[in-house]
Amino acid sequence: MAVECDLTISFATSGNSLGFLGGGWARSEDRFAWGVGAESHLMFPAMDPVDDYVLTLDVIPFVHPPELSTQRLIVSVNDVVVGSAKLSRPTLLAYRIPGGLARRSDRMVVTLQHPDAARPADFPGSMDTRHLAVAVLEAKIYRVTDRNRTAATRLPAGLILGGPNKCGDDEGAAWATAHTGLTLPQLALQFESLGENCEFGLFQRCCDAEPLGLLRFSSTFMRNLIRGIDNGFDGLGTPETIEPRLEGESRKEYMIHESIFGLVYHTFVYEDQRSVWLMREQESARLKFLRRKFMEELQAAEKIFVYKFSAGTTLEEVLPLHMALNRHAEVTLLWVVLAERDRPAGTVEVIVPGLLKGYIDRFAPDDNAHDLSYNGWLRVCANACVLGRLTRPGANDRVVRDADPLLRVAADGSGAC
Repeated sequence: MAVECDLTISFATSGNSLGFLGGGWARSEDRFAWGVGAESHLMFPAMDPVDDYVLTLDVIPFVHPPELSTQRLIVSVNDVVVGSAKLSRPTLLAYRIPGGLARRSDRMVVTLQHPDAARPADFPGSMDTRHLAVAVLEAKIYRVTDRNRTAATRLPAGLILGGPNKCGDDEGAAWATAHTGLTLPQLALQFESLGENCEFGLFQRCCDAEPLGLLRFSSTFMRNLIRGIDNGFDGLGTPETIEPRLEGESRKEYMIHESIFGLVYHTFVYEDQRSVWLMREQESARLKFLRRKFMEELQAAEKIFVYKFSAGTTLEEVLPLHMALNRHAEVTLLWVVLAERDRPAGTVEVIVPGLLKGYIDRFAPDDNAHDLSYNGWLRVCANACVLGRLTRPGANDRVVRDADPLLRVAADGSGAC
């Protein structure tokens, strides 16, 4: 997927939003403008013919827990709903807009419905009587083309690869090896973790693979991750931004807290093994090396990047991450969520070209990342590896159809091949 930004709209007082606003907006403030009332509107000029567009919105919801913990946001383009979300924190959202829908009329009208708008004055501590919903900092329109993928290597949305029935670890390992033709260490090394916590890195360890990865044992917020990918993690490894902290109840371990991108990660080094000064110097050099390695892996586009978030994420939140990766190279992102009724554990689905959605039976608990679903990860990775191969040069329609007897198309018929 190739993405190119066509238009950036800043909603700050000094920004350029005035020419694009319809009804439902408060006057711009220093950094943003509030959407007020039941809905807000944006007006865009006629769109050029491309495969698709993506609209991104950088938003902050008005919430006041516990009385008002979320804001619903429903986004429509020319009266067709393209996505919805429940927001509880600042979020970067993205909505894929089919080219035909964008060009349906002589202008593109984007409607933001926000049924949970509320008056701050109805809660303690404020006299503001406006009905506030979401503050929008910035909107961008990207044009999307898949020009670098041939018809034979562009997997259709809705294509699904299922997994085997439940089996023991040995049977699962044998199935994964037969399914992919790779040993378990080779399979694990096909992937690069994008963090959230240690779980996927520990799964790789269970497969006897120990790749060096910037985010393998790290966690950070999605917005920081996207910002880092966008700017190549510029400044990462600066010594004064690295704070080693001794944490733990018995034998204390050095945890690193990095301030530019909010990385927090294990070092597996303990208080009697290093000084704070030496830890900072070593981690500075290590982060600089891993930053270079991560960007090289991204440019090479040979690995599948993995993102999971135990609290749950939506497509609108994951799509900006997929776009950030694809601004560097056409890579594949595997987004892993909990299994659903019609998407059993081990299933992997094509959402859009280059974005796979894997379904796992469970995630490790927050307080014990070692308690992971080994077979769940194994099945997801094996199926993602097979689908990833189908997008490489030399794949064709017959390969897609014959790749595996478990290959099928979603029940809604989308993406039939």
